Amino acid sequence: MEDKSKKNNSLIKEILIRIIIVYLIIMAIAAFLTYFISHKLFENEAVKDMKSSLSEKVLMESEIFNLARDNLEIFKNEYLKLYTSDIEVSEEEFWKYYFVDDEGATRMKKEYFDGLFSEDGIYRYGMSSFIGNNQPVDDPDFRRRLVLAYKLLSQLGPAWIDRFANVHASFPENGISVFWPGEPWGLEAKADLKMNELSVIESTLKEFNPERKPVWTGLYYDETANDWMITYEVPVDYEGKHLLNPSHDVYLTDLMERLIDREPTGVYNFIIRKDGYLVAHPADPKEEQKWVGMLSLDKIEMPSVVQAYEIISKNINDSGSVQIFENKEDNTYLAVDEIEEPGWWLVEVYPRKIINDFANMVSLYVILFGAVFLFVVLLIVYLTIHITASKPLKQLRFAVNLVSRGEFKKIADEEVLLPTKTKNEIGLFANSFVSMARNIQETNKNLERLVEERTRELEEANSSLRKLSLLDGLTGIHNRRSFDRDLKNVFKDSKEGVGKFSLLMSDIDGFKIYNDTYGHAEGDKVLIKVAAVLNDMIRDSDRAYRFGGDEFAIIFNNTDLENSKIITERIIKKINELNIPNAKTKNKIITLSAGIAECRKECKSAELLLKRADQNLYKSKSNGGNRVTVR
Repeated sequence: MEDKSKKNNSLIKEILIRIIIVYLIIMAIAAFLTYFISHKLFENEAVKDMKSSLSEKVLMESEIFNLARDNLEIFKNEYLKLYTSDIEVSEEEFWKYYFVDDEGATRMKKEYFDGLFSEDGIYRYGMSSFIGNNQPVDDPDFRRRLVLAYKLLSQLGPAWIDRFANVHASFPENGISVFWPGEPWGLEAKADLKMNELSVIESTLKEFNPERKPVWTGLYYDETANDWMITYEVPVDYEGKHLLNPSHDVYLTDLMERLIDREPTGVYNFIIRKDGYLVAHPADPKEEQKWVGMLSLDKIEMPSVVQAYEIISKNINDSGSVQIFENKEDNTYLAVDEIEEPGWWLVEVYPRKIINDFANMVSLYVILFGAVFLFVVLLIVYLTIHITASKPLKQLRFAVNLVSRGEFKKIADEEVLLPTKTKNEIGLFANSFVSMARNIQETNKNLERLVEERTRELEEANSSLRKLSLLDGLTGIHNRRSFDRDLKNVFKDSKEGVGKFSLLMSDIDGFKIYNDTYGHAEGDKVLIKVAAVLNDMIRDSDRAYRFGGDEFAIIFNNTDLENSKIITERIIKKINELNIPNAKTKNKIITLSAGIAECRKECKSAELLLKRADQNLYKSKSNGGNRVTVR
């Protein structure tokens, strides 16, 4: 009887071990092979799709650029015909179209935008024109060029704006004529706008474009139209004279809608010039970048675009076909093709995560199937064990219920009948279960004792901590201990990429003289008032500290150096407004000097940052005080 029991126990053990070993080996091999094969297949398919998709997009976009080139070539030729003709424009005729506004800017009259029938019987509309108030219009040739441009734009414009935002002609004398039915640009432009000093028109001037080549600009913000766009413009000269620049504008939104259409989730496209100017990107540029002109790599805050440009510019060749690169830092593929007319790179960014997720999904299906299979096998084994060991299992189940209710004592004292005498795995388990209950019971007793000890120790520690106040006893703001702790924490966060901050160090100008003149009691009152100003004027995210004596510090969180300077200047002004007399000093009142340092990449430690702020404070003091110095 004993031998049969041992045989049965060995058989169950052997079956369970074999099931587990075989399952682990098969699942490991199957998951690895499935992942590897599916990853490779999907990667090849994705690369093929990227090449095909990008080639189609380049062909589509090339049509737009070729159309712009053809349109403006027509405009150039027709304008030169008009300019070299015997058509004359009198001063009286010029002022029929234009007027001078209250700010000195010359603009086209509004009826030419709203629409009217001209003397030749043609209905003209959507036209506006603008000459900045820094540019006189007394030159007959300039007036003639403006009127001729109006006539040609109003004639050709209606046929061209179905594919472009507008058609316009800019002049080197800071003038522009625009056919743009949806936007009265010339009536809304600022009177003192100097267009010929901005990068868009500046790129057509002889000084910057001696070869007189057509120009496709990078991405820039048109303040008057309140939109992001790119411009194609062609400088037109006659006998060495720069006459004008016919141009087409393309909205960023129109361009990107075509580029992102039907893309899988996570895949996006952008266009960049070979010289590093961003042309189009699905992410809107930041608000502050509206005023920096065309977006070069040193002006955009898009690390992925900068990385992509560096990889492409270093590795691309003149094969004339789609090329695939890998951005390991961004974990993406970069498919690149050239839009030949403007010479731009169209880039498709394809995250490797899409391929990895697909391979993971296939492997997961294999593992889930194996898990179901294992469940079926284990269920069969379980039923077999249950049939042959029903009573012992019921006893153990009852004991488990007691454990779940926390009644360990009944098991530890063997008040519950368990199969501890059974000579198999169940018997071993029952004995282990009893031992566990006894250990838990003993452990509970030890835990209760430890909890009492730790509670007492915690109360003592809390009592000690309450004595270590982080607030300055005189001014009520945070003290030097609090400053040291906070500076260490925000410096660590900044280095880990969590936010940024600036540090202000300041002291009261001539405070020793004040104490000597008015007494230390009055000096304490000054410290309290100055601290109150600092605490009231900073934001909720900032914190002010009494660093020591008449020195104060502020940590500006999550802001840049310029905003920190603005807040500090307000604080200095507010302290001046307190008008606290300090008769023996230069300013005759209590003033504050400050120095600010921003935590940058080159800042290796909090101590060096504090030293920089102190140096800037010293510069403020050396320059007469009552000021802030930043660096």
